[in-house]
Parts: sequence; C-alpha cells; structure tokens
Amino acid sequence: MIYKENNVFEEAIERVQMLFDNHEDIIVCMSGGKDSTVLFNIALKVAREKDRLPLKVFWLDQEAEWQHTVDYVD
Repeated sequence: MIYKENNVFEEAIERVQMLFDNHEDIIVCMSGGKDSTVLFNIALKVAREKDRLPLKVFWLDQEAEWQHTVDYVD
C-alpha cells in the first residue's frame, strides 16, 4: 500500500494552490451542495493566501432550486 503523509484536506489545498499557480483566471462553479461548498471554501482560502481576491464564482439558478439553497448561495 501507498500511504501519503498529508491528509485529504492538505492534498486538496495543494491541488487548488497548483491551479492558482498555473492559471490566471479561476472560477468556482457552485451548486450550493456540500461538495461545491467545500471546494468554494478551499478556493477562497487559497485565493486569500495568494492575494487573488475577489474569487469568481458561477452559480446557475435553474428556477427549480429550493429557496434555502438560493438564500445560502446568495
């Protein structure tokens, strides 16, 4: 078996840092669910550390979303 020294969170941070280091324009696509919210928060953390704010975020309101989701993303 291969074991990494980093945990999942640290690996995710490293991957997002690599994106910021290699790409000029970063846009996070959000659905308002758990996975995209975690990705958004990781990207926001890295953007702050690299002085790359504001962070661009894309969310498409499909007019069939739960109001709570709409409120949360807003």
